[in-house]
Amino acid sequence: MSDLVSIGLLTRVFPPEVVDEAIDDVGRREIRNRVLPARVMAYFAIGMAMYSEGSYEDVFSQLSDGLSWSKGWTESLKPP
Repeated sequence: MSDLVSIGLLTRVFPPEVVDEAIDDVGRREIRNRVLPARVMAYFAIGMAMYSEGSYEDVFSQLSDGLSWSKGWTESLKPP
């Protein structure tokens, strides 16, 4: 549970609007709808830094569960 909470808190520390603004500032907004949008990949990169000992799959699982747990996240994420 503590991992879910800490990953879920990413959306509080780095609100989606702030992440989207940063993505737009560097010109990396996706053009087409993708399985993993730019915002999710930004959170994934932060999650990899937080859990560098974990595998991509473990971090993605914690990220998807944590984002689902956090208030207001309605998208369901499936690994590509």
